[in-house]
Amino acid sequence: MMSNSKIREGNYVEFLPSGKLSFEKRWSLIENAHETIHLVTFSFMNDETTHRLVNKLVEKLGRGVEVKIILDQIVNKTTFVGKLLKRLEKHGAELHQYNPLGQGWRIHWDEGHPFKQLMRNAKLKLKQHFHEKYMVVDGEEAILGGINWGDKYAYGGIKEEAWRDSDVYLKGPVVRDIQIQFLKDFYRYKLWERTVREKPHSRYYEFVKTIKWINPGFIEHQFSDYLKKNKPCGTASVAYMAHKPYDDEELPLTNKFLELIASARKHIFWGCHGIRPPRIYGYYLAEAVKRGVEVHLITCSKQSSKSLMLNGLFGWMYWECTKHFRYLLENGIHIYEWQPKGAFHSKNLLIDNTVCSIGSYNIARGSSYHHSESNVLIYDPELIRQVEAQFHIDLKDCREVILSKVLHKLPVKNAFDRVLHERDLMINAELIPKEIYNELLLKNYKRILT
Repeated sequence: MMSNSKIREGNYVEFLPSGKLSFEKRWSLIENAHETIHLVTFSFMNDETTHRLVNKLVEKLGRGVEVKIILDQIVNKTTFVGKLLKRLEKHGAELHQYNPLGQGWRIHWDEGHPFKQLMRNAKLKLKQHFHEKYMVVDGEEAILGGINWGDKYAYGGIKEEAWRDSDVYLKGPVVRDIQIQFLKDFYRYKLWERTVREKPHSRYYEFVKTIKWINPGFIEHQFSDYLKKNKPCGTASVAYMAHKPYDDEELPLTNKFLELIASARKHIFWGCHGIRPPRIYGYYLAEAVKRGVEVHLITCSKQSSKSLMLNGLFGWMYWECTKHFRYLLENGIHIYEWQPKGAFHSKNLLIDNTVCSIGSYNIARGSSYHHSESNVLIYDPELIRQVEAQFHIDLKDCREVILSKVLHKLPVKNAFDRVLHERDLMINAELIPKEIYNELLLKNYKRILT
């Protein structure tokens, strides 16, 4: 298995294809927590749902339950939840805000023109994000998927304008892997906070090279009190995968998804809010179609994408998405646009009814190369059947994009003609198509850190 994970047998899994179902389970887990609540999220919304969460966590802290949280700082600056986070810290919660806005701007005068360094640092701020969404309670139960904390997620399946999204509930041996990853992340992020306090000139991408010794074995020894036996309690085989491009300097989910696409023989169903894949994904999906595989991708329409951040970043998200349509459609890949008001935010991948993936990873360059992500690969016939059924339900709320009808509206520029990125070099060499590999050998790619 080409990844940094192991398939764990004997898990109980429950598919949660709406905010309604996920939050019912979330509130129950928090209410029944006795020891620890370890929560990671890309964003909190400053609304009723997050206020309820903060109130409940403060209550649990008062009863002696440990609360640790990892979140993306820059995104949460835009949702104005600073007072809520300070309230949690005041009551004893431990927080790490990933990639703080104020760090990483120092100019090193012996490393070239200051403006070039400034542009590099700005690009890193825009690209390096903590995009994961999961929660582990008492080291025994977990919820993981694509759902953040906020009304637009919690009311999925209840209100028309809410978002369509997915999570999965997990219990069993795989939860131990998720718990270990959380402890590993929290430990090294706190070590980074201490490092940058003592040496303000430190740079994160240099720091991570010095902490390779923080591995699962170290975490199991250092934090054994947090880890439970997690005995088998079901029949599902599940592998947890942490994707940490800037923390581990690896692209395990990108490698694994390429491997899965290459293995497909019948069909591929995949969805996310905006299809913006790197060239290598376009190549792999086109090759799958040539083998006779039906490829179906779900994404937001122009209208539903407006419910995304800042009106879909003022329309850029959808426009950028359409720059990929021509190549995909010409190569026989089916694209479907979500029609309801709320965004389609679910990121499930299904391959041949043999494996499905649920998590935070998008069909986009950000997830492929830059964002920290968490997914589970599930090998369970019943769960896979439910995921496939949900895809067919979702397709009823979509409109297929027909090339002949939209050709005159599509951007002239083809996103797959763009110059490669230096992070293509991080993909396993045996997975890189010859034509892409040759460009990399010629160093025909964009750079940030090199």
